[in-house]
Amino acid sequence: MTEPSSPAGRTTRPGVALGLLSLAHAVIHAQSALLPLLYPIVVIQFGLDARAIGLFIAITTAVGGSMQLLYGLLTRWIARPALLAGGQLIFGASLMLGGLSSSIGQLLAAISGARIGASPQHPVGNGILSDLYPQERRGFAISVHIAGGNIGTVLVPFVGLALIGAVGWNATLALFGVPALVVGVLIAVLVREDGSAYRAAARQSGSWRAQLVEVVQRRDLRLILGAALIAAGGRGLDIVAPFMLLYLRGPLHLSQETTALLYALLLVGAVVGPLLAGWLSDRFGRRRTLIVYYVLSAVGIVAFVAAGSNLGLLVPLLLPFGTAVFSESPVLQAYLADRATGPTRDVAFSVYFTFAFGIGAFWAFVIGNVVATFGYPVAFGVMATSYLAAALLLALVGQERPSLSYKQDL
Repeated sequence: MTEPSSPAGRTTRPGVALGLLSLAHAVIHAQSALLPLLYPIVVIQFGLDARAIGLFIAITTAVGGSMQLLYGLLTRWIARPALLAGGQLIFGASLMLGGLSSSIGQLLAAISGARIGASPQHPVGNGILSDLYPQERRGFAISVHIAGGNIGTVLVPFVGLALIGAVGWNATLALFGVPALVVGVLIAVLVREDGSAYRAAARQSGSWRAQLVEVVQRRDLRLILGAALIAAGGRGLDIVAPFMLLYLRGPLHLSQETTALLYALLLVGAVVGPLLAGWLSDRFGRRRTLIVYYVLSAVGIVAFVAAGSNLGLLVPLLLPFGTAVFSESPVLQAYLADRATGPTRDVAFSVYFTFAFGIGAFWAFVIGNVVATFGYPVAFGVMATSYLAAALLLALVGQERPSLSYKQDL
């Protein structure tokens, strides 16, 4: 059995698409990495607490997550590069408007708009890359896409902190919107696919509803989606990073500069980790790699809590911990791309990211309330448990499918 030929593969150079999509991802992640630096300031300025920040994260994540499901349908009618380019433009404009915020409500609206603009990046971007790269290189390609996004976060603790000190958080947020506008234009000009042929093939392959039913009914895809739902309780930038920074600055009373250094170490792992994990998954299999990384993530977060404010323990811990905790997502996405083929893959990615971001909003709300009620150590314990539960679900997925490649038909 082979996958149908990909129109994208005939008209887009894989390296060009991967480079631009990774750059767009970097811009999006830079904003995601900036927000945890803003939260401690916003908490004081607007008189908030951990529960309120959890609700803020939950609402903005839910807004972006609810958009994900639409792309399995929209890609049948709108060219995928156009969706990606338009999303970047909306993302950048929203951040610039966010720089004008004078209340938590205005900031909430702006970040929600940015989440909407960022929403095509994962399902649509991964769909294009999965078409362009064969299974034996797909883990690497999606990991580069994720790592490219994480590169955008590495300098943020220092650049963002310096900008906040120099021009304030409002202007800093606005400045972070400018690169998104530039990248949106580049994608619109340089990324191409035979959109009409792709959309016709997608419609001829069956209805969106039928493919959605197939995704939900298949046991292997349900287990992968279930793992994503559970592991979202310890997602890197959306859950672990914000509450980790609040913990370091709050109960542990570490300085802003020290916190920024520790945050940077965590984010360096977010660049190195996915590249290594993608290569390992191509070589040794997705499921085996995922289970190992989930266990390492659980061990790492327990070690983080045990280290307390001891910098002699925190400094050498956060780099390997970041390497583990940021690596499961690209491998899980590549695993899904391996199991769902053809146009069904776009629908599967839409469902995956809808669930992942939607449940991320739920988890943000839950973790915020756990912190407010029981304290940070218990909340981090919940995150560690989510990793182990996801590993158990993936252990139930059947053996890997035979290698499939678009190139067999080209």
